[in-house]
Amino acid sequence: MQRINLPSGATADLRDVADVTERGRRPIKRIQTRLAGLPAFVNAVEEAQSQADGVDLTPDQQLKIAAGMGEAFDLLEDLNDALVAALVAGWSYGFGVSADACQDLPGRDLDALRTAVAPYLAQLNPDFDPSPAADSPTEASVA
Repeated sequence: MQRINLPSGATADLRDVADVTERGRRPIKRIQTRLAGLPAFVNAVEEAQSQADGVDLTPDQQLKIAAGMGEAFDLLEDLNDALVAALVAGWSYGFGVSADACQDLPGRDLDALRTAVAPYLAQLNPDFDPSPAADSPTEASVA
């Protein structure tokens, strides 16, 4: 577990990404699936990444892209809050950790938490790449 100090003086304890439960992971996957179903957002992110030499965009950069896209902006906000809730084991506020409780945090603390947990998003996704293992049900495409 890693303790981080937040700008307001509060603290938060981050759990190891390997300890995130499926209950914490599932909302993240559900929101990502909904975002992937928004072609305008997906295309805008891909274009921005290509202009950044393929470097993944930060959550803040994605929010800026989504700002004019209504539903995509709301989904990104929900995704970021779900990620915080999944990875924060506890904090020094007088209320429990949840995606909804993120809205009760001072903005600068929430921003710091989102920045701290953002690098772990990819690790919470299942790996659907083909496996080279002989007993794997998937195999690489030869097409």
